[in-house]
Order: sequence, then C-alpha cells, then structure tokens
Amino acid sequence: MKKNKETRSSNPSWEDLNFSILSLIFSCLSLHEQLFLLPRVCHAWLSVTLDTLFKNSILDLRLLDNLDEEEQQLRFTHLLRLAINRFNGWVSIYFPRKHIFGYFATIYIAEKTPNVSCVVLPCDTISRVSPIYIPLLYWKQLKVFHARLSPDKGLHLHVISQLVICCNIGELGFHGKITEKEVLAIVEGFPKLRILDFSDSTLSSKALFMVLDGKLKYLYELNVLHCLIEDVDGKDIGADMDRSRDFKKEMLEKACTFRSLRKFMHCFGKSCEHCNDKS
Repeated sequence: MKKNKETRSSNPSWEDLNFSILSLIFSCLSLHEQLFLLPRVCHAWLSVTLDTLFKNSILDLRLLDNLDEEEQQLRFTHLLRLAINRFNGWVSIYFPRKHIFGYFATIYIAEKTPNVSCVVLPCDTISRVSPIYIPLLYWKQLKVFHARLSPDKGLHLHVISQLVICCNIGELGFHGKITEKEVLAIVEGFPKLRILDFSDSTLSSKALFMVLDGKLKYLYELNVLHCLIEDVDGKDIGADMDRSRDFKKEMLEKACTFRSLRKFMHCFGKSCEHCNDKS
C-alpha cells in the first residue's frame, strides 16, 4: 500500500505539471490545437490554454483574423467568453481587422472589461455595426485609444466628446477622413495629450497646422505618415512639387518651434514608396 502511494507521488498527474512550462509548450503548437485539443485534457490545461491565448492581460482578438472556418471562430469566441469571465484585470483590447463583432458582443466585452487602459480598433467595420461611443461608457479608465471609424456615419465627434467626458486620454489615434472640426475638438478637448496619430488619413493643411500651433503643450509625438494633405480646394498638396515644397517648409518651421514636440513622423507623396503604392 505504501509502495502504491509512493508510485503515485513520483508520477504526478497532468494537472500537476508546471503552468509556466506548459504555457511555453502550448505557444509552440498550432492555433487549431490550442482551440480544440489542449483545453479538453483537463481543467488545468484549459486554464493554461486561456493564459497562452490571452497573454499579459491582453485580449488580442486579432487572432480571429487567422481563422477562416466558422467552427474555429465559434470555438475561439467560446474560449474568449471563458477568459473574460475568469479574469477581471484586462489592460488592453485589440479588435480584429476582418471579423465583425455585433452590437451585443461588443457591449458584453465592454461590460466585462471596465478597467482596460488601451483599446485599438483597426478597422471601421465595428463602427458600422455598433456605435463605438456606447462601449466607451464602460471604458472609463482609458488612456490609449486608436480607431479607424467609418467616414459616412459622422461618429468622430461623438467619440471625441465621449472620450473627453469619460476618459483621461494620453495617446489618441484617428485614421480615415478627418475634418478640421474634429481636429479642433481634439486640440480643445485633450490639452494634456502626449501622442497623436493621424497616420494613413486624409486631412487639410489647415487641420494639421491647428495641431502644430502649439496649443497641445504636452504633445511629445505626432504621426502623420502616409497622409493625404489637402489644400483649401480639397486638392492633394503632394501632387504639385512647388506647393509641396512650400508646405513642407512651413510645416517643419512650425514643428521646430513646437517646444514639447520631440518626435514628428511624416512623409510626402512621391518620396514615399507606401504613398506611391496607394496612389
């Protein structure tokens, strides 16, 4: 009898294996195995699988973009629901580019993650399904927010207003067609903003100069890479070499006199391969 007890203690069960080592091993396996095989071994392996899929308190929903089959997507959302209900310390959420979360799914995620400090919405599909300013009612601890919102819905001002009221934003990213009115709302609404990202967007030269006028006294980083800058007539400034040169000179002069600005990322049409490929 004693010998049997010693044998069992020297041969630990699956549940007794080291979680850190298991997670490292699980991360080397395919996403299909993580979704369908590992969680079904035991409760302990289910917990390790959830920790592997959603590391460092980050809900990285971009994994859905790698799943083409409906069965895989359903299995992932099932594990996502388990993870959200088991843990309340989420710090960041990265929504997928291709997969569309419906209204109730988005609200459910927001309700379960009230303490997140970073939300990234890399596409405008979610804004067409669920107005993103509604989940913002739950995310009152936000400090970082990036979104590409649908230009035909007029949601930018609603989102900006909601962020100003509810959150203490230090890093803000808007991508798409950005109006002068929206830029003015950002400048006036976020006086302590440190990072502003307008990359891959369309905005007027006047809107850009609003940012560079120095009213954002704490702004440390400004990103306008791969932007289409329009003149007062709505034409691309970069299409005309002389106008582009004059604009660039004026822009850099303003940036140089911006006392807090330490990082200014920009490019100009023909000198940028990425912008040339888009055109």
